[in-house]
Amino acid sequence: MAKKILIVDDESDPREYLRVLFEDNGYETAFAVDGDEAMDKVREFKPDLITLDIIMPNETGQKFYRALVKDPEFGKLPVIFCSGVTRYKELFARAHKTMPKPFAFIEKPIDKDLLLAKVKEAIG
Repeated sequence: MAKKILIVDDESDPREYLRVLFEDNGYETAFAVDGDEAMDKVREFKPDLITLDIIMPNETGQKFYRALVKDPEFGKLPVIFCSGVTRYKELFARAHKTMPKPFAFIEKPIDKDLLLAKVKEAIG
């Protein structure tokens, strides 16, 4: 059975890029366009890993991540932040010292080989 990846990004081009990349490498995918929709998708789709944009309308990636890590059922899911805002890695680390770190940060434009290596490291 294929491992499942939830792609959370408000922009259609990165979502489609990641969908094709993951499906071409044997993963099953679903997507959400913001943090509000993402929690519903987590409960419905039950992913093995989440890729998460930071800047999104409605609920940001950071707010969703904060809620996710507190969830008793899904709080241990590996999360890879994918963002074009490179300074967020350092800002996130300083601002959320008590929160578990995400599995990885990948900068946009996404290096597909690096991303796939991190996915394979996290879920095989």
